[in-house]
Amino acid sequence: MKIGVALSGGRDSSLAAALLRREGHEVAAFHLLLSPPDSSPVSREREIGAVEEISSRLGISLTVIDLADRFEEEIISPFLAEYDRGRTPSPCISCNPLFKFGYLLDAALEKGCERLASGHFARVVPGERGLLMKNLDPARDESYFLHRLDRRRLSRLLLPLGEIALLETERLSGELLAGYEPLPSSVEACFLGAGRWEAFLRRRRALRPGEIVDRKGRVLGEHPGHQLYTIGQRRGLSSASGKKGPLYVIAVDPEKNRVVVGGKEHLLNTRLLARDPNWIAIEPPDKPLRATAKIRYTHAGAAAEIIPRPSGEIEVVFDRPQEAITPGQAVVFYRGDVVLGGAWIEAGL
Repeated sequence: MKIGVALSGGRDSSLAAALLRREGHEVAAFHLLLSPPDSSPVSREREIGAVEEISSRLGISLTVIDLADRFEEEIISPFLAEYDRGRTPSPCISCNPLFKFGYLLDAALEKGCERLASGHFARVVPGERGLLMKNLDPARDESYFLHRLDRRRLSRLLLPLGEIALLETERLSGELLAGYEPLPSSVEACFLGAGRWEAFLRRRRALRPGEIVDRKGRVLGEHPGHQLYTIGQRRGLSSASGKKGPLYVIAVDPEKNRVVVGGKEHLLNTRLLARDPNWIAIEPPDKPLRATAKIRYTHAGAAAEIIPRPSGEIEVVFDRPQEAITPGQAVVFYRGDVVLGGAWIEAGL
């Protein structure tokens, strides 16, 4: 079988390519150039040199596709706009269906590949439905980031690392990638570079100072720009600290350029409203159903009832209050290890 691999130059995608090559498949590597010059974690020369090196070591073909301009328009600009709106985006979730398993998948199919593989830690059950499941090793499960993929894309996807324990991937990397120095893994979104998202926002936005207020609108301090704050955050509140004990961001008001703070108890919500659901394992529900819902990647998941609304939005009612439900993030629904689908969080209720 001819299999394309989304090769980033990092350890995980390189290992996925090496495993498929060892199994005897014809492997063709595809690398996307996405990061803008002002924030790329490595130079363009180092990036291309790394994917050329590992492709040569493995004896596989390589196609490099420059989509930086399109990435700026379709991922980075919406990312910045979400922060301007007082929301906290998750650009990796948007990137996967558009770029890694959108443009790149189409390029692989045009080159005669039957499937596309990546180094993500999750599982796909073969077949027309392309069922998405959690990684076998819960220590590193990335199914949350893949929930926007549709069944067509999932039916073409291979995830060689999904059935391998994390410690085993480390051993296999030492065996199959010996001598290769992979590109650094992205702790945050790939285009943020070595700095954090705050540094990227400061470079890309003319931030305006504003007020830090409590729930009654009383001014407690000043912030350098509302885009630098997200629900549940404690950092950056030093000018307001000491006024009423520990403070957390409980809301961001972009129209008034205000950051609203409160106690930890004010972060709790039992319900949320979400939009634009993408269902994978089931048809769009027309009645309430039970599932485990994750409100961010690091969330353990919580029992909830999912209630479809006539508008197409969905309401999620948790059995127990959840902390820091954040607009702009995704809520993903599971039944056991199976990803039912997910949606974008509009508000905690």
